[in-house]
Amino acid sequence: MSSGKLLTPDGAGSTLLPPSKLAPTSTFSALLSTAVGLLFVSLLLYKWRRRRLEKLAALMPGPPALPLIGNGLEFIGSTEDVMGKIISISSSYESPFRVWIGPLLIVVLKNPEDIQIVLNSSKTLGKDPLYRFFRNTVGTGLFSAPVDKWKKNRRAITPAFNNKLLEQFVPVFNQQNKLLVEKLAPHLNKTEQFDLFDLISPATLDIICQTALGIDVKAQDNPECEFAQALYRASELDYMRIYKPWLHTDFVFYNISYGKELTKIYKQLHEMPNMVIKKKREEYEKKKETERLIAEGKISEPVEEEQEPQRLKVFLDILFELIDSGTNFTNDDLRDEVVTMMVGGSETSALTNCFCLLMLAMHPEIQDRVYNEIYSIFGDTDREVTMDDLNNLVYLEQVIKESLRRFPVGPIFLREVKEDIDLTSYTLPAGCTVALCPVAMHMREDIYENPEKYDPERFTADNIAKRHKYSFIPFSGGPRGCIGAKYAMLSMKTTVSTVLRSYSVHTTIKMEDIKLKVDLLMRSAIGYPVTLKPRTRKPIPVSTSAN
Repeated sequence: MSSGKLLTPDGAGSTLLPPSKLAPTSTFSALLSTAVGLLFVSLLLYKWRRRRLEKLAALMPGPPALPLIGNGLEFIGSTEDVMGKIISISSSYESPFRVWIGPLLIVVLKNPEDIQIVLNSSKTLGKDPLYRFFRNTVGTGLFSAPVDKWKKNRRAITPAFNNKLLEQFVPVFNQQNKLLVEKLAPHLNKTEQFDLFDLISPATLDIICQTALGIDVKAQDNPECEFAQALYRASELDYMRIYKPWLHTDFVFYNISYGKELTKIYKQLHEMPNMVIKKKREEYEKKKETERLIAEGKISEPVEEEQEPQRLKVFLDILFELIDSGTNFTNDDLRDEVVTMMVGGSETSALTNCFCLLMLAMHPEIQDRVYNEIYSIFGDTDREVTMDDLNNLVYLEQVIKESLRRFPVGPIFLREVKEDIDLTSYTLPAGCTVALCPVAMHMREDIYENPEKYDPERFTADNIAKRHKYSFIPFSGGPRGCIGAKYAMLSMKTTVSTVLRSYSVHTTIKMEDIKLKVDLLMRSAIGYPVTLKPRTRKPIPVSTSAN
């Protein structure tokens, strides 16, 4: 044995390893066994915690899912491909049905009874954690704020949207839409179609900035506005992360080209809001200082101010007051709400205006009815729109609502299930995500007969009364419904009526030509191509059989 050999049965020897070299191998084996054991236990615990989710998923219809990535491969491709897949899957399964995005269980609803339950329950008041991907773009404003922050800010911001202030915004609607008509004039009588969005989007951005923020950014004079371009690309990249679970981890996403691009875009996106806030903050502080000096008797109130109309108290003024009052409202909160307002108040209205005018171009008999209603109110005058006029544009409102039914710019809303909630046929366990799908519900044949048809008659008072209240949710609904829904309708009615008073719109596009794509909002992948002709200021004979 002194030779360091161990005799084997055949007499051959093998070298003995000293104890010091055996120990590391034994330690590694023990650590490996422990790690495997812990992993196995972790998987068991993970499966145990998720047992109710997986049990529910097994009971529900839905597309076949792969391990780990779920249905993620279904959504590979362009934003147009993704929108097409969403519509295809939504039309293939009865509500509710389930989709797996990685380990996340999403229950999709397209029936109004269940949607009403979800939108009005405190158990599903919070936006889904997937909305975190939009927070670098819009921050934690009302759109994506956690419940506690949303409750506090919504209560404070709501006074900015009262009827008295909305009526005072109408002159701004008139001013900016008059400019829009001028910007459209070079396209008059041209045979080549142009994209309405290129001109309407800057107009709606000007409107929201002036009415909600108190500043005219003159986007219509600068149609290549960096904010609008940056917003579009940021929304596209943010939305892409939702349905690609392998990009959910920040470490992965921000170390590939998409993430690096998005980091640069954020700087462009926040430049305009920061400029608006800085300018208005200076004006606000100056006004406060003047009021203080007047109150202390150190200066007298300027005479000319007594002759001027009282300055509007806009959205941004309320935010400044929140900061001054000592509430937990920071400068970052201020920027988040400003960006949210600029996005929610401009892009959504712009897209709906474009869809609406494109539909009227495709359906000239409906356009004629809209124009006749406009003519019955304004005649051949050029007078500006008033609040009474907007309230009297009943058929135009039906047309806008039908455009929102057919093309809801918010195609899907996601809510987090915090506690078990009973739907009409299932109980959703805490931990799953519920997706409310207006783009699918608005196309249900049992709710809207012949849903592919564009028919504003669906929104007469009598027809609305026949349907479930939550069968039409373009602005969401319940406590977290869009705070600016009435503002948006007034603004859109002003835009469409002002354009149609001057021009008739025409297109070679057919309904089947329209392809949809999705980022933060749903858009037409082919744009909104139209031509314009001058409007003859007289009533148009309309067939009584026309819809």
